[in-house]
Amino acid sequence: MNLLPYRSFYLLALCLFFGLIATAQESDYNRWSAEVSTGIHIPFAPKDGMSGDNYISFKQFQLSGRYMFNEKFGLKGHYAFNRFSNPDDSKMGVTLNRIGVEGVANVGKLLNVDYGIREHFGLLFHAGGGITLANPSSVSGTDHTGNILIGLTPQLKLNDDFSLFGDLTYVSNLKQHYDYNGELLYLNYDSVTGSFMNISVGLIYYIGSKERHADWY
Repeated sequence: MNLLPYRSFYLLALCLFFGLIATAQESDYNRWSAEVSTGIHIPFAPKDGMSGDNYISFKQFQLSGRYMFNEKFGLKGHYAFNRFSNPDDSKMGVTLNRIGVEGVANVGKLLNVDYGIREHFGLLFHAGGGITLANPSSVSGTDHTGNILIGLTPQLKLNDDFSLFGDLTYVSNLKQHYDYNGELLYLNYDSVTGSFMNISVGLIYYIGSKERHADWY
């Protein structure tokens, strides 16, 4: 598969990312943060010949880095891992390695929620796209697909350096060729739009020398 469109996408995203950082002005708050999360995933589509409920499992995690341009908007890059295993044969299934770029919005700040609430509780909206590298157990190769995702991240501030968060993210694979049991969906290699939900909990670490991060400013 030709990966040139994906490479162009990430080159453009990286140029935009570092360009905005270079032009950012000094502020009274920290802009960088690092995130780690884990939880369960729930497959939605495709479901032909299988029960998606049997593939719900605690086999996903994500690592992310985020930069806030201001108190309302930012950009996040992520690496995510999902492993779907056949309930009848744990050796069969598909492993998904995903990388992507997302825009982030601070919902509380955008809606002018009272600071008495925002001082301790936050809500981020995020959406973007990326590449899914799928490794089905039925073949030795890798299936490359694009993905889009959208999600909400409620936050609980622990202190000036850390916050606890939950996350609900819907992921759609635009051209999925293999089922969650690792088998090819169609012999003629037709693709479908697959989708699943990640339900996660995690920890955010705020990076910088300022007292507060943009999330809580």
